[in-house]
Amino acid sequence: MNIILRYIDVCLFKAGPADMPASNRVLLMTLLSYVLINIIVSQTEYSLNASLFTSIADLLFMLLTVTLLLKLRAKQSRLNQTLSALAGSSCCMAIVSLPAVIWFSGIAEAEQASSYAMIFLVGFMFWSLMVMSHIFRQALEVKAGVATAITVVYVTLSLLVFGITMSGVA
Repeated sequence: MNIILRYIDVCLFKAGPADMPASNRVLLMTLLSYVLINIIVSQTEYSLNASLFTSIADLLFMLLTVTLLLKLRAKQSRLNQTLSALAGSSCCMAIVSLPAVIWFSGIAEAEQASSYAMIFLVGFMFWSLMVMSHIFRQALEVKAGVATAITVVYVTLSLLVFGITMSGVA
């Protein structure tokens, strides 16, 4: 339960990756939770197979990207903590946003753009980007602007990987 509170603190900008345990066990449980929650959220729009495949592709992309970023900054010792912070905070954000995702998926496509659910989802998206930038800033020891740029590139590439993955699954 204590680790969940730490992930919530990361989402509230009260903690960072350095506050996460460097434990392999905690990391493994967090990554497993990350994949399972992504599958649940993704199933509001996609089949189980597509959700599973894209969730695993997303996890692999995160593992590869974070490993490379930390290696470039000679901060490899922070890998477990950074991955735990990213995956754990993403789990919290996904759980909090799930009602809005379900609400949004139930709205007719023509009405989605002007719905309150869309406003909530855009708000969650910006909050999530700020949390991710906060984690990258602390883990990589870079300025806020650099962390924001890294976050934007990371999310853009992640969406590209998602699109490529879905084109192979669909």
